[in-house]
Amino acid sequence: MTLFELTRTLIDIPSVTGDEQAVGVFLAEYLERIGFSASLQEVEHNRFNVIATTDKRPRVVLSTHMDTVPPFIPSSEDETRIFGRGACDAKGIIAAQIVAAAQLRDEGVDEIGLLFTVDEELGSLGARIANANEIAPACEYLVNGEPTDNRLAVASKGSLRLKLTARTVVESSSTGRSAGLAPLKILSM
Repeated sequence: MTLFELTRTLIDIPSVTGDEQAVGVFLAEYLERIGFSASLQEVEHNRFNVIATTDKRPRVVLSTHMDTVPPFIPSSEDETRIFGRGACDAKGIIAAQIVAAAQLRDEGVDEIGLLFTVDEELGSLGARIANANEIAPACEYLVNGEPTDNRLAVASKGSLRLKLTARTVVESSSTGRSAGLAPLKILSM
């Protein structure tokens, strides 16, 4: 498939966050057909990251996400653009990364891998699971594809998750504070 055919094929496979299975299976099968070793890394039931490598340890991994925000919008195109849900975020990027990796491999640059994750649009669960896989520690460079208006970004979004435990102190209205509206004290983080 050409870059444009692959992009449209990917767009036409619905993959709203939580329902990425069909696009993941397609990608793994396609990558195997074009000569990569591909595997599905289970993230949750029926949700998988796709990992593809050559027979060498990947020094560089090209990565992005397979999920899209709702609603599903099929592909279309005009003379200069491809449209549809995921065209730029990130199914067009997946297609470009696959074509680039295959071309590099064919030119003898075979220390390359591909990683396509689930759940980027919500909680990045796929990326967290991928970090535990042997591909993440083995690579020296990870290039994450995300639309940036053609500006190089040196970092990507992250998240901070913490658990707060709070307790209120109920006081009488005679102290000047209404019951239940006393200041919160953080007991642990």
